[in-house]
Amino acid sequence: MSLNPFAADAQIRARIEKLAAACGPAVNATVAERLAARRHAIADNLGGVLLAEEARAIAEKFGLASVEELMLLVLPTAQALASPPISTFYVGAVGLEAGTGNLVFGGNVEFPQTHLGFTLHGEGFVFTRAWSRGTSITKIAISEAHPCAHCRQYLSEFASTKSLRLIDPLGHDLSMAQLYPWPFDPAYLGEPGADPQAVQWPALALDEPHPLAEKLLAAGRRAHTPYGKSPAAVVLTLRDGAVVSGTSIESVAFNPTIGPLQAAIVDLLAHGYRYDDIESAVLGTVRGGAVDYSRSVAELLGAIAPQAKLDILGWIV
Repeated sequence: MSLNPFAADAQIRARIEKLAAACGPAVNATVAERLAARRHAIADNLGGVLLAEEARAIAEKFGLASVEELMLLVLPTAQALASPPISTFYVGAVGLEAGTGNLVFGGNVEFPQTHLGFTLHGEGFVFTRAWSRGTSITKIAISEAHPCAHCRQYLSEFASTKSLRLIDPLGHDLSMAQLYPWPFDPAYLGEPGADPQAVQWPALALDEPHPLAEKLLAAGRRAHTPYGKSPAAVVLTLRDGAVVSGTSIESVAFNPTIGPLQAAIVDLLAHGYRYDDIESAVLGTVRGGAVDYSRSVAELLGAIAPQAKLDILGWIV
């Protein structure tokens, strides 16, 4: 086990333990019911999201002192989004959206029969989900407030992370500066960090027509790819006719980068769909570019949804 250099607030831990024993199951059931009501509601992009007013009302109903206490109590609900068939180590995370006050739920996701680098970490799930919604995360609750180094690197890509707080049921309340005091951040390569409101590739175009061109371009234009200069996006068509999309989010350290299919999978799972719901996929990528997602998307899609047809289109950047 690792050595913890940070002091926790024993009073917070005792209170959360007491609340978990007294009302934890009821709180989690209430929140799970609200989240279940938004399954497949892709049009509103609210999958895996508890609205701020709902969070406040639930906290008040169960006598919680704050929404932060609610975040800590409902980590078991977040774990229900996790899918770790390799490690069987379930991670849940709950993020507080900046501006809206909504809560964003996420979990870790592993992909058997392909390489471990595709793995989605719980914290990364939450940040990627918020990115899809055009928002950022100001506070995140996890079971222990020390994300792995991979996650710390990915989270440090976001411009908002400088003010991020990480909390846990043990009583920790830490900043990223404490957890990653000397980060290799985007500034090292002259970049300001990922901004979910930015349209970084407004002139992006496709080299051939496609029925999903508009949705693919909308996602691709939001890609955060300042390092490889190779934006990418994926649109998944589901058996019920719904579509979900994802865009590439590069890391200044390269390896923690989230590819477009991984990002689309986040939205797929957040909205309560399964891999066998995927009917087809279309990838927009820079053919022969410094970063070309053709092979990696085909590999991951083949592992999770071998029944799905994949179209690959080239961008005009």
